[in-house]
Amino acid sequence: MADYQTLIVAVASALSSGIGVGAVLKTDVRWLRAMMEKIDQRVTKLEDNK
Repeated sequence: MADYQTLIVAVASALSSGIGVGAVLKTDVRWLRAMMEKIDQRVTKLEDNK
């Protein structure tokens, strides 16, 4: 019985960890896209000034 409880806890832990990692990656990708857009705007502005 203890083996099953250990297995259930391990599965629950893995699922919650996976969900957390997925949320963090989604947030990081969104942040990186925003930073790339800002950099692109700055480069375009600098190129237009030349």
